[in-house]
Amino acid sequence: MFRFRFILDYFQLPFATGPTLEANMRAKWLSQLCPKDLEIGFSPFAGQKPMYHSDKFRIVPKDESGWWNHYYFNSWQMEQETRNWSLGPNINPQKKATQHVPIVVYSQYQKNQLLKSWTDYPDDLINIIPNMVDHGLFKPGKKNKRFTVGWIGYDYPSRSTKGVEVIPYLARRFPDIQFQMIHAKPPAYRHLWLPVPLKNLTIYEQVPHHQMRDMISQWHLLICGSKWETGATHVKEAMACGVPVIGCDVGALPEVAGSQILLKHMKWEPVEPEWVVWTQESLERFAAALEEVLLDSRRYKKLVKDAIAESRKSNPKIIASHWFDFMYKCRDFQQ
Repeated sequence: MFRFRFILDYFQLPFATGPTLEANMRAKWLSQLCPKDLEIGFSPFAGQKPMYHSDKFRIVPKDESGWWNHYYFNSWQMEQETRNWSLGPNINPQKKATQHVPIVVYSQYQKNQLLKSWTDYPDDLINIIPNMVDHGLFKPGKKNKRFTVGWIGYDYPSRSTKGVEVIPYLARRFPDIQFQMIHAKPPAYRHLWLPVPLKNLTIYEQVPHHQMRDMISQWHLLICGSKWETGATHVKEAMACGVPVIGCDVGALPEVAGSQILLKHMKWEPVEPEWVVWTQESLERFAAALEEVLLDSRRYKKLVKDAIAESRKSNPKIIASHWFDFMYKCRDFQQ
């Protein structure tokens, strides 16, 4: 029996973040699908319990002996003096592992980026395991009567990664379309991207994960304004709801949404030291892509069909099998 323990911080926060949602999906599905020769435990902060129930889920102490320690975040809460530990997929490439151990990344893109910093790291120890999508939660639903375009993200300054500026630009260009933005946290920099409210733009904050499907499935289209992505779970969840995507050919998006509209050769420019925005030309390309979708119903229907099909690559059973293979690899590495 090989005992594999996830050491993490949170299952639940006042706001939903990608890492916490991923931790919850793993807690539910890896526990539920676990093979008989594996034992899986989770070690979060005190009082933290997963959002979704599984009869086989188990919380174990961080210091209990006999476990393989997998550090989900790039933090070292325990001393790694032995070989029984691994890391990922939340990895800071600027902070190197103290040993060469099996690690997990979200995508080929993330693996390539990591190898640029960790130049001496063995390629065979870096395992690509994408995020999973719970198709019991995220599935097609009834659309709004008015054509609705959605966006999911945050407006943190660090290079304004999620492209928050795209939606106000499009809302002004397309006044007859309804736009909705879901922010993980209350927007702190609205004065930079929405100085004046727009009648056709509604902003939501801190929507519980189990309610996201009800909102997303009503959308007709998702705009992903991200300037880079390592996993893009929100894009996968939208696609599972039958919502086509317009995004950029950056980061892991071609791996996640290769069947969708991904704009190439996009450019951004700084407006403040830590705040960058898509150039006017790039914003116009978002608008042109949206207009094409509005005018071509046949293409739209194909994008819907392709989105649902591509999202199934993230089925929990498929992704869980990759995690179990990784656990066996850790077991063999230990010997």
